[in-house]
Amino acid sequence: MKFQQIRSATIKITYAGKTFLIDPWLAPRFMSGCLAMIPMMCAMNRGGDPRKKYVFDECSTWEAVKPKHKWLPCPLHSMPMSVKEVNAGVDAYICTHVHLDHIGLAPNGKACQGLDKNRPIYAINRQDADYLAFSGMKDVRVIEDRVTWGDAEIIKVNAVHGTKVPCCDAAGFIFRSPNEKTLYVCGDTVWCDDVAETIEKYHPDVIITNNCAAMLVKNGRLIMDDNDLAKVCAAAPEAVVIASHMDNVPHATLTRKTLSKKLEKKGIRNRVCIPEDGESYTL
Repeated sequence: MKFQQIRSATIKITYAGKTFLIDPWLAPRFMSGCLAMIPMMCAMNRGGDPRKKYVFDECSTWEAVKPKHKWLPCPLHSMPMSVKEVNAGVDAYICTHVHLDHIGLAPNGKACQGLDKNRPIYAINRQDADYLAFSGMKDVRVIEDRVTWGDAEIIKVNAVHGTKVPCCDAAGFIFRSPNEKTLYVCGDTVWCDDVAETIEKYHPDVIITNNCAAMLVKNGRLIMDDNDLAKVCAAAPEAVVIASHMDNVPHATLTRKTLSKKLEKKGIRNRVCIPEDGESYTL
């Protein structure tokens, strides 16, 4: 398999001869707005009709732990390559959930900026699928449990997106193939029983975690921190572990640099790859 870190949680995986772009947030730098703008965007797109509901409405309650961070526009950095290069060779998109830092959000309330609207995109449930269709995607498919794409089997697994109150339904994925190592894309989750059980059940050879330890007041920490990552390493001592979802959202509490230092103090820095945007690995 081949792994490429694009930006934030957007990763490009070539597996069993097929290429998947996971959580394709391809918006230009600063062009997905800021947390403070989300309630206005929700209200504007209702057109004064409170009966209109969008899947991103729940994001309007987001409150950054540090108030000044609600005004920081995201993504914080540009992509390391052009949208055309990111899309090159992609067979399908996979969306682990429809938060703006995973699928984008424009002022018109739609997502999927920069995506090929005719290319298949997989959602984790019907609600997310409807939103992707509303955003212009023409071939939206739902992974109820698992799908087969060529020689690759892709299995949806549980994720818990918050230490206090999960901020939405989210999922991870196991990739299996007779001629490939088993891959676990954890998605937006903290360490929890579901993650431990997934590792125990599938024995992944490669694990990709989302690791900027983003936090919101209501939901707590949304994804893994260094302590969670240490638990992943302990649960899968032979696996290659890759820390993704770094350095591009305003509510993050870890950067690549600070995560690296914390892992060094724990004595596990050599267990974890922390790729820069654009960096690739063949595994």
